[in-house]
Amino acid sequence: MPTYKIRGIDVDFPFEAYDCQILYMEKVIQSLQNKCHALLESPTGTGKTLCLLCATLAWRKSLGSFSTVKNRKKNDWSDADEQMSQSGGGGGLPAIVYTSRTHSQLRQVIKELRRSSYRPKMVVLGSREQMCVNEEVRSLRGKALANACQYLCRKRGNRQCEHFNRVPDYLKHNSHLGEEPIDIEDLINIGKESGPCPYYVTRELQKDVDILFAPYNYLIDHGYRKYLKINWNNSILIFDEAHNLESLCADAASFDFPSAHLSACISEAQECVELAAARRDSYNDVSVKPENFAILKGIFLKLQELISKLPIKKRDEGFTKPGPYIYEMLEGLNITHKTAPKLIATLEEAVVLLEEEKQRKAKSNAGSRLETFAEILKLIFRADGGDHADFYRVHVQELEPNATDMVKGKVSRTFSWWCFNPGIAMQEMANKGVGSIILTSGTLSPMDSLAQELKLDFPVRLENPHVISSNQLWAGVVRTGPSGCVLNSNYQNRDSLEYKQELGNAIVNFARIVPDGLLVFFPSYYLMDKCIACWKDTSHGNAMTIWERICIRKKPVIEPKDSSLFPSAMQDFVAKLRDTSTSGAIFFAVCRGKVSEGLDFTDHAGRAVVITGLPYARIIDPKVKLKREFLDQQLQSQRVDGKAPKSSPLSGDLWYSQEAARAVNQAIGRVIRHRHDYGAIIFCDARFEHPSRQSQISHWIRPMVKCYSRYGEVISDLVQFFRSERSSFPAMLVSEQDNSIGNVNVKEVSPARTGFNRLEGLLPANRAFPSQDDIPNTIKWKGLSILPRTDKIPRVVERKDMLSCCSKKTKLAELYDEVEKPSEVIDLESDNSQKRSSGASNSSSSSCFNTVGLIRKRKVPDNLEDKSFRKNQEKLSCSLQKANETGTCDEKEASASAYLSQAQEKLDTAEYKKFIGYMQALKNKEIKLVDVMQSVVQLFSGPDRYPLLMRFKDFVPVKYRSLYEQCIEQRKD
Repeated sequence: MPTYKIRGIDVDFPFEAYDCQILYMEKVIQSLQNKCHALLESPTGTGKTLCLLCATLAWRKSLGSFSTVKNRKKNDWSDADEQMSQSGGGGGLPAIVYTSRTHSQLRQVIKELRRSSYRPKMVVLGSREQMCVNEEVRSLRGKALANACQYLCRKRGNRQCEHFNRVPDYLKHNSHLGEEPIDIEDLINIGKESGPCPYYVTRELQKDVDILFAPYNYLIDHGYRKYLKINWNNSILIFDEAHNLESLCADAASFDFPSAHLSACISEAQECVELAAARRDSYNDVSVKPENFAILKGIFLKLQELISKLPIKKRDEGFTKPGPYIYEMLEGLNITHKTAPKLIATLEEAVVLLEEEKQRKAKSNAGSRLETFAEILKLIFRADGGDHADFYRVHVQELEPNATDMVKGKVSRTFSWWCFNPGIAMQEMANKGVGSIILTSGTLSPMDSLAQELKLDFPVRLENPHVISSNQLWAGVVRTGPSGCVLNSNYQNRDSLEYKQELGNAIVNFARIVPDGLLVFFPSYYLMDKCIACWKDTSHGNAMTIWERICIRKKPVIEPKDSSLFPSAMQDFVAKLRDTSTSGAIFFAVCRGKVSEGLDFTDHAGRAVVITGLPYARIIDPKVKLKREFLDQQLQSQRVDGKAPKSSPLSGDLWYSQEAARAVNQAIGRVIRHRHDYGAIIFCDARFEHPSRQSQISHWIRPMVKCYSRYGEVISDLVQFFRSERSSFPAMLVSEQDNSIGNVNVKEVSPARTGFNRLEGLLPANRAFPSQDDIPNTIKWKGLSILPRTDKIPRVVERKDMLSCCSKKTKLAELYDEVEKPSEVIDLESDNSQKRSSGASNSSSSSCFNTVGLIRKRKVPDNLEDKSFRKNQEKLSCSLQKANETGTCDEKEASASAYLSQAQEKLDTAEYKKFIGYMQALKNKEIKLVDVMQSVVQLFSGPDRYPLLMRFKDFVPVKYRSLYEQCIEQRKD
C-alpha cells in the first residue's frame, strides 16, 4: 500500500493516488492542522470519500494511537465510561464526527473505510426505528416506538426488554466491537443472533470511539445534538454531500403548521380529556388530570381563532410579520418562556396517553399532532432570550379551500415560522469549540454564497479538477435549434409553441446521436408537463408527433411528482435501458428532483445530460420572496456611507441566481461517475452563453464548455465525440482504484450497452418517418451487439461536391477534423427549406441529405499535402471498398472512408504512412496477404487501437478471415 508524505503526515492510501487526490488530502490536513474550516469540492469519481477518510485518520493517528483494546492496554488508559465520554475516545484526543445525508450514503462510506488500512474505533448511529429488534415494539413508528422502548427498558420483571438486558454482558465479552468497520445492518444481525439491542449498543460504543458516523440531523438538529456523548472541544465535524446543507439547516430551524394539523390537535386534546376522565372514574387514577388537557384544548381553540382572523389582503402574498412577532401572538395565549416548559410537559403527557390507548385497541400508529406542536414550542423557546427570532419571519398563507372546508365555511391556512439564517446551527456548533468543520461534495459551487449563508469563515477551499481526460467530456451551449429558433426558457418565452417545438426537435436529434441513457432536465414540473403535452399533441406536416419520433429512438420515462412512485420509475428506466429493440432510454426529469440528487447514472445509464433551462425558484413564492427581502435588508444594514463592506452578505438577486446554478451543477453531476466514464453535457438555453452563468458552473467543467452559434456544428461535434469515445471505451483498462471509485462494475454492464455499438442513423429532427435503412439491425459479435455502419452517418462533403453521393468518391482529406468554414444545416422537411438551401447547386440530389444535411469543408494538414500520398489514399479507399463484400455502394464507400479516418486519428503520421504502404504493396502484389495481416496486427496492437484491429477483418476476403483471426490470437499469445 503506497504511503504519501503530505504536510508532514504519512498517509496510507490503498492505491496509487491521482494528483487531484493528493491535492484534496493536502487541503484536508491543512484544515485539521490549522484548526480552521474548509470547503472542498471534488467531482464524483475522484475518490473523494476515500481521500477524506485516509487524510483525516492519518492526521488523527499522528496525534496518538486509536482507542482499540490493544492500544488501551498498551497505554494503560482507564476503561471508565465517564473518563472516555469526556475524552472523546482517545485519552483526550479529538473525536471525529462524519455525517452524510442518508444511511445509504453512510453505508458507502463504511465500505470505503474497509478499503483503507486504518482501523479506528468506530460506530454508526441510527434511530430506534432503524435498529430495534424487539418483535413487540418494532412494528410501531415515531414517538409510539420510542415510548414503548423506554417503557420496556425501565420496567422490571418478565416485561422488560430482553435485548436491552443483554447489552452490558455482550459489550463486556466483545470489547473489540467497532474496531473493524461495522454498519447498521451488521449491528442488527448481531442483535438478532446474540440478543443485545443494537440501538443501546451504539449508545454505549459512542462514549469511546475515534470516529462516529451519523446522518446530518444528529449535528444540525439541536434536539439530537444534545444526546451525542462526545467532547466537542477540538472535535472534527465532517459534512459529506454537503451541497444542500444550508437549506437543510434552514428547514431544521423552521416549521409549517397547517389548519388541518391544528384541528387534529383540538381533537386529540378532547380525546385526552375523555381518557383521563375515564381513568379517574374507573380506576381512580389521578396521575393524569383531565383539567390540564381541557386547558390544552382551550389554547388550541384560541390559536385557531387568532390565525383565522389575521388580515390577508391578497391570497398570494399572505400575512407576514418579523420573527419576534410570534412571541406577541403566543403571549396572548399565555405561552411565554416561563410557561412554555410546563405546556410542553403536558403535551408529552398527552402523547403518551394517546399512544397507550392506541396500543390497547391495536389502532394505527400514526404520529400525533400534539407531539408535532410540542417540537414547535421547543424550537421557538429553545433560548432564554429569543435573539434568534430576528432571523425569522412569521407568515400565514391562505390555501385553496377544499370541498369540505367550503361546506363548513372554514378558512384553510398554514401558520409558518421561517428561518432565513441557516448559519444559526453552524454557529452553535462552532461556539462549542470544535477544531474544524469540513464541508465537501461533488458540487459546492458557487462557494462564496454557501460560505456567506452559513456565516462561517472557510479559509481552506478547493475546487478540484477531475481525473478524467478532457476528451471524455463534451460540454456545449446550444443557442438555437434545428430551425434556427433561439432556445430560451425564460418566463416570457417558455409557453410559446415555437420554443417548445424547437426544443422537442433538438431532443429528437440528441436521442439519435447519444447512445444508451439520456437524461433531460427541466427547470420545473410545470414546464416539463407543458413541453411533453405539446410534443404529444403537435405534429409537423401531418406526420408523426415529436413525442413519437423521440420514442422511435429511445423509450421514455417521466419523473413522477409523487415520491412514492419514483422507485417504480427507476425500475422502468433500467428495464428500458436493457431492451435492445431501441437505442436506449430517455429520462425526463426536473432539477432539484430525485433524479438530480444523489443517484448514480454510471456508464451506459447516463451518456448525456440535457439542461433545458435555468431552474429559478418561483419568484412569487412567499418563502423565496421573503428570503430575497431578508438578504437585501441584511446587506443594507451593513452598508457604510453607501458602500458595502468587503465581507457583506449576499444580495437577494445573487442568492436567487446562485441557487439556480447550484441546482444545475447537481443535475450535470449525473453524467461522469468514474475515471473511465464518458458523456456529454448539453446546455439548451442561450442564457448559458453569458460569462456570469458559466462562472457558476462547477470549476472542472468550465474550461470544456464551448458555445455554438449554429445547430449544425453541435450535431457534427457530438457525432464525432461519441464516435471517438465509443470506439475506444471498451479497450480501456480499469485499474483497481478505478474499479472502486464510482462503483464501476464491468460485469453489470449489459453487452448491448457497452458503448461499442456503432453510431446509429441520424434523421433530421423535423423528419417524421425513418426510412427502412434507419431501423437498427444488430449483429452479434463476441458477446457485443454491433450496429452495422451505413450511410446514415452524417455525410461530410465539400460544397462543390453537392452532387449525387455515388457520383464522386469521398476523399479522406475531406473527412479530416479541422473545420475551415462554418457548418450549416439544411432541413429538407421544414417549410423554409427552399430558402435555406438556395445557396446550393440546383443539381444537388436530396440523397446527399439523408441525415442532417451537414455541409462542411475540412482543412488538409500540411504533412498530408504530398500528392502521391493522397493518391495512394484514394486508391486504398477503392481497394477497401472492393474488399468489403457486404453493403451498397454508399455503405462500402462510407465504411472505407470512415475506417481510414479513424485509423488516421489513432496512428501517428509515420505509422499511418506505413499502413498505407502495406495496403499499396498488397494491391501491387509486392507482399503476401499473410505478411500484411501480421503487420497490421502488430501495428494495431494496444488497447486504444483494438476496435481498428477488429474492423479490419471486414476488409479481409471471407476465405482469409479465419487466417486473420489466427494472426490476432498468435499476437495475444
